[in-house]
Amino acid sequence: PEVAKFMMLFEGIILGILIGLVLGIIGAGGAILAVPGLIAVMGLSTVAATTSSLVIVGSAAVAGFIPRLKTKTVDIRLGLTFSALGILGTFAGTQLVKIVPESAQLILFATLMFGAAIAMWRGPVNESSSQVKSQWPLVFLVATAIGVLTGLLGVGGGFLIVPALVLILKVPTKTAAGTSLVAIASTSAIAFLMRFEYWSEVPAGPVVSFTLAAIVSSFLAAPIAGKLNARTLQKGFAIFVTLAAIAILASRGF
Repeated sequence: PEVAKFMMLFEGIILGILIGLVLGIIGAGGAILAVPGLIAVMGLSTVAATTSSLVIVGSAAVAGFIPRLKTKTVDIRLGLTFSALGILGTFAGTQLVKIVPESAQLILFATLMFGAAIAMWRGPVNESSSQVKSQWPLVFLVATAIGVLTGLLGVGGGFLIVPALVLILKVPTKTAAGTSLVAIASTSAIAFLMRFEYWSEVPAGPVVSFTLAAIVSSFLAAPIAGKLNARTLQKGFAIFVTLAAIAILASRGF
């Protein structure tokens, strides 16, 4: 039993490091790794895993955007706006789950993920690290739409926020990653508070270890993202999104 506990803790720390690296560098992808990882490593139920992932991913997101404050590659106001509007949209999207067939959800999911990956791979690159003047009506539409899709498809908003910021709102690539982390952190915190009835299912000890590993990893990875050029970041994002989409489709037997 002791060996099993040690292995579970070790695997969890490795998982936390991976989550932190991905979040810290590309500004998305934490939940995609956290939820299946927590289920596989700890044998948690889906509800317990998603609730635990909010703590891990949210904390790692905070650790990822803090170093970006010094380099001014984060737009806090835009990130909080995406979070607020995204929550409203997510509620609407959740209602659509009852109407839209699962097969249609999967096709939409695949189309969006692969489309985002191709667009980020081929799309224009903005190397600037400065903040941009956002067109707020467009921000409202894009953020709400992403929330609806997040609620409908059950995928993390970061996968949609980063390409939307870069390709639609023309936010510099590095700033988009940092801004996405603000949205992820605030959304995770709100979602965790709303899930208070499931807090008792979260295994505190292991989750704290996972979270600390993710925080340290994300904090250390953030400066790495600052040294990479925007094209490298966009291509890295495209590759990760593609692999994640394939993994999710395969796990759902598609």
